[in-house]
This record gives sequence, structure tokens and C-alpha cells, in this order.
Amino acid sequence: MSANSDDDSFADPPNDQDAGSRAAARPSSRRHDDPEWKAQLAEERLRAAIDALPEGIVFLDAEGRYVLWNSRYAEIYQGTADLFEVGGRFEDTLRIGIQRGDYPDAIGCEETWLAERMDKLKNPGKPHEQRLADGRWIMIEERRTTDGGAVGIRVDITELKLAEREAREARERAEAANRAKSAFLANMSHEVRTPLNGVLGLAQVLLRTSLSDQQRELVQTIVSSADHLDRILSDVLDISRAESGRLEVCTEPFHLGLLLRRLNGFFAAQAKDKGLGFSVDIAPEADVAVMGDPDRLQQVLTNLLSNALKFTARGEVSLRAGASGPPEARVYRFEVQDSGIGFEPSIAERLFDRFEQADSSITRAHGGSGLGLAISRELVELMGGGVRAQSLPGAGSTFTVELPLRLAASAPTAVAEADPASRAEGLVRVLVAEDNPTNQKVVQMVLAAVGGFEVEVVADGRAAVDAFAARSFDLVLMDMHMPVMDGLSAIRLIRAYERQTGAAPTPLIVLSANVMEEHVAAALAAGADRHLAKPFQVAALVREIHALIGPAETTDFDVRRHKPRAAAG
Repeated sequence: MSANSDDDSFADPPNDQDAGSRAAARPSSRRHDDPEWKAQLAEERLRAAIDALPEGIVFLDAEGRYVLWNSRYAEIYQGTADLFEVGGRFEDTLRIGIQRGDYPDAIGCEETWLAERMDKLKNPGKPHEQRLADGRWIMIEERRTTDGGAVGIRVDITELKLAEREAREARERAEAANRAKSAFLANMSHEVRTPLNGVLGLAQVLLRTSLSDQQRELVQTIVSSADHLDRILSDVLDISRAESGRLEVCTEPFHLGLLLRRLNGFFAAQAKDKGLGFSVDIAPEADVAVMGDPDRLQQVLTNLLSNALKFTARGEVSLRAGASGPPEARVYRFEVQDSGIGFEPSIAERLFDRFEQADSSITRAHGGSGLGLAISRELVELMGGGVRAQSLPGAGSTFTVELPLRLAASAPTAVAEADPASRAEGLVRVLVAEDNPTNQKVVQMVLAAVGGFEVEVVADGRAAVDAFAARSFDLVLMDMHMPVMDGLSAIRLIRAYERQTGAAPTPLIVLSANVMEEHVAAALAAGADRHLAKPFQVAALVREIHALIGPAETTDFDVRRHKPRAAAG
């Protein structure tokens, strides 16, 4: 560009060197206070400053004609820079640029693209992006001037867009990998839990038969080993949930004292087998109904008690429960203390990291995945509490959980396992939908051992729907993963059939090795009343059946108290 001060047009701004040369060429007799000279010098300096900016700058007049631009602007639009001239129309340059293929987003919609671009010039808003044919991305910001013209700034954001795309692709790869990992864990959990349910279920049935002391000890070892494997599976799934932000807790009423007494019943037998003393001390203020997540609290205390028994060879293990503070802001404290091997105080905090134990020798001597304490801390913190450890080598350990829990007006009472001898003469008619032959046998033998059930078994969801329509049942036990028709589809059809016939909903429990949160939610959304994970404990299945078939206060399955649904058809 060239400057012409006579017609007030703007052209090429001189660089600093040009300005210096021109100033040196001026007659020395020109006065420094000459207004015209001062204005010219100021204009030259302004042009030099604009040209030195790293951003592309362009000025247009009120009719959209070029007034001034800097060299950076010409570099950005090198494909049409040969068209830039003072007085030239900005719209004409855009149109020729479209014809030359400079704007790939305009291909196939040339006039629409041009109209939208000119509208953004006339009515500037937020900065917008523009893609060029050579792959570069330009950020455009424009403002109207007081004389009706426009000033535009162009910034090359290509590197930023590339980094953004790389970050997006990396995020998508990570999300895909996480989905694949979740799917793998879910599939592997299902494949392991299905045969494990057979091992644990049949072993529990075997324990109900007449056995010699040696045989009973062997079967109890099988049950204990299966339980341990089940806990490891659950820990791995919980870690996966925590990593994906899907580890959740719920809030419901439960009786804290009853939960602790159940733990006493479970761990006292284990402690006795090891020759250890075991006690649970429940303060009166902790023997109350509260609002919280009983399953997660039980999981945490079970992890701590299991560790205490594992690392204690002599002495005793105890659980003490108490509370402090006013009723409206009460904090409950649970202390698990043992007389075991202990550990150095310096590693107390590290024990709550994943895959960590006190040292490698402990790992070799006692085993373990190093996940239980990490999950326990995450669960306690999700519930609004905290957990800490204190210990000395050879002096035992104390793990303390502090948890804020609100008092509840009431909570469901404990239900004892039914005694077959005290059950009413009527039988509970149960439909079992299960495709795995071993698990079919497990459910049949478990219910036969408990007594009082008449069981019909089908191997797929379609057969379950047909059987349900053919005769009346008091209870349905449904697997999720089956051939022909899956369990969820079968549940939906059963519930639809009940609505169509006006029948009362039949109690329905999903027994499944699909145990991820989404599986549980899907089962309940389809119409199931409960979801019980495989492998299941006999007592847990009995409790769920009690909760659905009979009043909570009874210890029997009294079908005469249960109002069966209307007969099908």
C-alpha cells in the first residue's frame, strides 16, 4: 500500500525504518510545532504500530470498503491478498476467495455462506471461527466504529484447535477404553460369579446335611474360600465404579444395633475357628434406628473385621460402637481393635491406598488384594465420614470409623431364617427362570433345604412368561442373562400380563451375576422387587423372600397370610 495524504485515503503503512528515512528526508527547516507535520508523524507511527501487531488487523469504511490493513492480515489471507486495495469491496474479495476454494465451509452453499458472513460483519456479536483451505483456523472478532465502518481482528488459532482436537480424541479414546474395561469387568464378573454361585450354593446346602466333623470342616473351608473370592470380585467392581465416579451410597432407615449383632453372629464363628476371642460392644446410644446405607456400612465393617481376624494369630478381636453429639448432629464411632501383628505408625495412611499393604512379607504370608481398605475409605467419605488407623508393631491395631447418621423414626426389624417345622402346611409356589443347569440345581436344593416351597424351573425368559400365564405362582426368581428371551424382557411381559388381567403384582426377585449398578437399576425399572447378586447366601435369599411373602415380624412363610394374585386366564 502507499499513502496519499491529499485524498485522505489509507494505503501501505510504512515500517519504522521507512518512517525514519522519511523523517530524515524532510527539510530540517520544518518546525517541530507544525500541526501538519505532527499529524503526519503521528499517522506514520500509528501505521507502524498496527503493522507490528501479531494479530491481523483490517479497517473497513461504512460501505464495506478496505481502508487499512496490516501485513499480518495479508499473510493470513494469502490466497486473496493480491486483491486487497484501498477502496476495494470486502464482499468482492470474499466472493473471489470462495471461487478460489479458500473457504471449505462455503462449498455447496456459497451464497448462504456469503450472506451469513456479511451479516456477521454488519451485526458483530461474539468472536467466531473460520476454517481456511490450507487447514488453518482463524478467530475473527469485529466491531463497528462511530462513523459506521468496522474494525476486524484476526488471530490464527490453528495450534489451539489442533491441541483441542488431540485432547478430544484422547478423551474419546479414554472413554472408549473405560467402556471396554467396564464391559470386560461386567462380563468377567458374570462368568466367574455363575460357577461360583454353584460352588457356594451347593456347599451351603451340604452344610445342612449330616456330616462328620472332618467333612463339615472341609465344606466350611469351601464356603469360606468362595466367600473370599466373592469379596475380591466385589472389591474389583467397586474400584472400577470409583474410578468412573459411579460408586454410590443410598439413604434408608435401618437398625444399627441389629446390623452390628448380625456381624457378631457371622464373625464370632470365624474367630472361634482360629481360637480367638471375639466381642461386639454396642453402647445404648448406638442401639437405635438410623438413616444411612446399611449395605455399605456393613461392607466397611466387614472389611475391617476380616482384616483384623486375618492378621491376628493370638488374643482377640473386638468391635465397639458408640455415638457422641446431640441427636440432630450425632456422630457414630466404630472401633475395630485386634491384638495382631500391627504395623509402623508411619505407614498408617498408606494402608488406605489401593494395592497397598504394610510390606511385601505380609502380602506373602497373609495374601489379599490390597483393595479392601481403599474401598472402605472411599465409601466412608462418600457417606460423609472418615476412617483412620493406629498401630504399633506387635501391639495390635485399631481402625476407627466416624460417621454422621441421622436418627430414624423406625426401621425394619430383623427376620430370622424360617424353621421348616414351624411352617404352615401350604407351599409357596415358586417359578425359577435360570438357564445354567448347576444354578438350577442350586436354587432347587436351597429351597428344598429350607422347606415349604413348590418349585417349577424353566430355562429361558420366554418359557418363564408362558409358565406364568399358565398357572399361579406366589414368587418368581428370575435370572437376567438367558437365551431366547432375557430376564428383563420377561419381567416386563409378566408385569404387562398382570396389568391386563387385573392381577396383583407377584413378588419377583432377580437372581443374577450381573451386579453392576446399571444392571440393578435396569432390573428394578423393569418391574423386579429385589435384585440379589450371585453368588448368594442362603440366609440372604430367605430374608428377601420373607420381606416379600410374609409380614416382617413373622419368622414363617405363611402363604395363607399372603394374598396370591388372581389365577391367570
